[in-house]
Amino acid sequence: MKFGKYLLVPWLILAVYTILSLYNGVSGVVPYRELLWERRKILENLDKLQMTNGQLEGIMDALLYDSETIRIKARELGYGERDERFIRIVGLSGVRRSELRPGAIRTAGQPPHGSVKAYRIFACCTGLILLALFVSWDILQHRSIQRRRIPGGLWHL
Repeated sequence: MKFGKYLLVPWLILAVYTILSLYNGVSGVVPYRELLWERRKILENLDKLQMTNGQLEGIMDALLYDSETIRIKARELGYGERDERFIRIVGLSGVRRSELRPGAIRTAGQPPHGSVKAYRIFACCTGLILLALFVSWDILQHRSIQRRRIPGGLWHL
């Protein structure tokens, strides 16, 4: 029997484990893609927050320096001048009421990845299957050689 082919088994185990780890491991291709997706969502949220911040800065500046904006905002909140009277109509659509909505808080989730232990088990099982194939092939070849041999020590071709 040739034993050189049996050295292929540990190399196969190593190759299978390496490929699985590179593709779907903790820092593999699939988790990296998911982190890039999360990064894109966070950057989009950052852009929305910057737009909201710009709007709020504009409102703040208007409230600090423009007396007419202060009067309008006070009326929206239900305040008025001394001799004013209000009539409030409930349920009327089209009433301008600005609500401040803060931006959404986004955090990157932990990307799911496969278990390193499962990859090791899968790689070892693959190696054991290859080892079993090599051993069974050698046994079958050895038996076929034994059948061809004639009892007198001669070979039958």
